[in-house]
Amino acid sequence: MKTLPCCRWIALLATAALLAACYPVRDTSRPPATKTLPGDRHATTLVIALPGIADNLASLEAGGIGNAVHGAWPDADVELVELTIGYYKDGRALPALHDLVATARREGYRHVWLAGASLGGMGALLYDTAWPDDVDGLVLLAPYLGDEAILKDIRAAGGVVRWQAPPAAMPGPENWQAQLWRRVKAWSARPGGDSRVWLAYGDKDKFAPNMPLLAPAVPASHIVTGPGVHEWTTWTPLAARVFARAPHGAATP
Repeated sequence: MKTLPCCRWIALLATAALLAACYPVRDTSRPPATKTLPGDRHATTLVIALPGIADNLASLEAGGIGNAVHGAWPDADVELVELTIGYYKDGRALPALHDLVATARREGYRHVWLAGASLGGMGALLYDTAWPDDVDGLVLLAPYLGDEAILKDIRAAGGVVRWQAPPAAMPGPENWQAQLWRRVKAWSARPGGDSRVWLAYGDKDKFAPNMPLLAPAVPASHIVTGPGVHEWTTWTPLAARVFARAPHGAATP
């Protein structure tokens, strides 16, 4: 299947975001800005939080994802990352995220989780596509899953289990959507889905109709829904429910 050129998929991501929003891009020649929200004691778990398309570091913090984590895991550290859309456009998002995960391991964190909303959920999923099973858990909050063409192909095939995936390759501008779904298909091959993965979204989220396509890949008990739309006022309470249920540390793939 032919995938879309870089400029086209970035335009589609922008269209999927809130209308009239001002999307931060930042200077992508430098590593993304970060801010660590420490837990209340020496942490062995780090949750790396990735923003939605309209977020900067301040709005990511104001959205409350740090509180959602600390309410359930008070001794975990949370690292907010301003991984804005420019990093994805320039092909720097995944290498930058890999550097953050590698740094966390070197600093002594035993467990590393990724949590991302919308664009950030897509980024977390793509990270696991590029480096399978490298992190201990993924929390996907209404993730962007690609354009309508590939979603239509997957539906027409009868779902991701029956969909014909391409050979594995590093995701890039020309192939990222097919590679993302190849990874979802690999999750679905595990009994009951991949136990590291959690999915949460509001019932009126603009991406809610696409979320059932992930169901074969995610354990049923790891799918959390509730009232709400495509914004942090919905994602944060759902994330709090996820972290309250999730094992503190490593999940077994």
